[in-house]
Amino acid sequence: MLNRLAKFLLVATSLSPILGAVAVNQYSLGKPISLWLPWLIVALLLVLICWGLLQYSAHNAQKQTVRIAQFESNDKEVLSFLLAYMLPFISSKDMAFEGHWMTGAYIIAVIFLVIVHAGIFHFNPVMGLLGYHFYGVKNSDGVALLVISKAELRRPGKDVETVRLAHNIFLHTGGTDA
Repeated sequence: MLNRLAKFLLVATSLSPILGAVAVNQYSLGKPISLWLPWLIVALLLVLICWGLLQYSAHNAQKQTVRIAQFESNDKEVLSFLLAYMLPFISSKDMAFEGHWMTGAYIIAVIFLVIVHAGIFHFNPVMGLLGYHFYGVKNSDGVALLVISKAELRRPGKDVETVRLAHNIFLHTGGTDA
């Protein structure tokens, strides 16, 4: 299971689309490179951190087998989540936060705290960008779990190799035939 720092970093990585949107907005407004490049670098760095955390977890966390009794794809949740937290930025003409940096910091902090408090760090649009899918599953005991997988889960009644990321959240590490 991930420690608090790793969970904190995984939540932080879900904010990279916002930072990327700020960079694109500033670029499109003709702002100098010194104003938009730092936003882009931080956004890309957060994507890299997300990928690294998932790779580290897949290779170093204790393996667990989960028997999937039934499942349903939750990929649509990522899109809803992404749209919901991008709305304040889409409605703004200038997302540069020039002179209004506290407003931007406040919006990002509120989003971050909601993600942490609700425990929804797994609905991370960066994971979707990296090719991961989200599945609501019930194990053989009927316990509801979330399985994050690069492979497409297609067959209930199968055992899949996973690592535990958090309470009831697992990363599928097995092969593509699931």
